[in-house]
Amino acid sequence: MPPESEPAVETPAGREGLGRSILLAVGVGVVAISGLLGFFIGSNGAEAVPEANLLGGLLVLPTTPLSMTLYGVVLSTVVLAALFGLVELASRMEDERR
Repeated sequence: MPPESEPAVETPAGREGLGRSILLAVGVGVVAISGLLGFFIGSNGAEAVPEANLLGGLLVLPTTPLSMTLYGVVLSTVVLAALFGLVELASRMEDERR
């Protein structure tokens, strides 16, 4: 049977900025994978589809390894920047409530 009064357990304090470092590392990894996938798609899909219509035909990209790599990197960077910005905003709003 456990004792009635257990000693207080101290939780270790987190390291300042560790979460940002982890998110930055994950973001760099995602952007790098997006670039590699863009290169793979561009090098294999050029014969089948010479051009890719994006945004309803508003933007037409040639299906080359370089253009697909740049598209993947730019798109993933914009999406991740928006998501990380929302996380930062939520964190600041939570800190203001305290």
